[in-house]
Amino acid sequence: MNAIGLIARKEAGEIIVSPRGRGWLLAMVGALSGFSLLLVGSTELSLLDNAQVVYDMAGIVIALGALLALVVGSDAFAGEHERGSLTPLLLAPVSRRGILAGKIGGQMVAWAVMFLLSLPYLWAVGSTGQNLAGSILGLALFGTPVVLTFGLFAMGLGARLGNVRTTMMTMLVVLLLAASPLLIGPSLRQSTLGRWFDAVNPFSHAVNALDAMIIDSLGVAAQSIHLAAIVAWLIFALAYAVRQTNRLVR
Repeated sequence: MNAIGLIARKEAGEIIVSPRGRGWLLAMVGALSGFSLLLVGSTELSLLDNAQVVYDMAGIVIALGALLALVVGSDAFAGEHERGSLTPLLLAPVSRRGILAGKIGGQMVAWAVMFLLSLPYLWAVGSTGQNLAGSILGLALFGTPVVLTFGLFAMGLGARLGNVRTTMMTMLVVLLLAASPLLIGPSLRQSTLGRWFDAVNPFSHAVNALDAMIIDSLGVAAQSIHLAAIVAWLIFALAYAVRQTNRLVR
C-alpha cells in the first residue's frame, strides 16, 4: 500500500474504529433517530406530505455530514500541529498533495459511513411515499460534494491557523449560515437578498436540487445548474486546501 493509502487508512481508522469514532457514530445515530421520530411522530409534522418529510430528512443528513466533515477537517492539520506530529508527517516520503489526498480519503470514508447510516432512516420516513430512490440518488450526487467542500475548507483553514478550536468555531459559524435554508424555508428566501444568497450558497443549491427531485419529481438532468455551482465550490475549496497545505512549514 502506498503512502497516500496508508494515511487514508489511518485517518479512516481513527474516525471509525477508535473510541472517538464510536462516539460520533453513536451521536449521529442518536441525531438521526431523534429527527426521524420528530418527523413521523409529531402530530403536526406527521401531517406533512410524505415527499416533504423525505426532503427534510435528506437535508438534515447533508447538514450532519457537513458538520462531521468540518470537525474531522479542523483536526486534520491543526490537530497534527497541536499534537506535535505535523513535522514528522511532513518529513514522511510523500508530497504535501499526497498527505492532503490521504486526509481527504479519510473524510470520504466518514461520509460513506454516514450515508449508509442514513439509508434506513430515509426508508423509515419515506417507504410509503414517492421518490425515495430519487432522494437517495440526490443525497449521493449533491450531498457528497457539499460535505467534501466543508471538509476541505476546514482542512485549509486549519492548516493556516494551526488551532483546532479556532478553526472549528469559524467553520461552525459558516455552516450555520450556509445551512440556514433548512431553517427559514424557500418562501422566506424570495427577497432579492435571499435569491442572491441562494445563488452563491452551495448548500442552497443542494437543497433546491433535492426539492426539485423529491417534491417536484424532476429528473437529475434538470439539476445541472445546481450541480455545476456545487462542483465549482468543491474545486475552489480543493484549491484553497492545496494552497494552504503547500504553505505548511516543517
